[in-house]
Amino acid sequence: MKPKIVQQMKMQPELKVQMELDAHEKECAIRYQAVNDKLEGLDKRMWRIEAMSMVGTLGVVALIVAIVMK
Repeated sequence: MKPKIVQQMKMQPELKVQMELDAHEKECAIRYQAVNDKLEGLDKRMWRIEAMSMVGTLGVVALIVAIVMK
């Protein structure tokens, strides 16, 4: 009977580790999804900033050309 008890005791830590790994993977998946959501939001903001800077640059160039043509 003792070998069965020892075998059962060896299985429990393995199951516990597997359960902890599964829980860790779930938490990481949630965390990485939140990071990806924030990165997508930042990407949209950067596109807007880039568009505004390009419009501003074109406006300054157009103003300089208008002043030079007078």
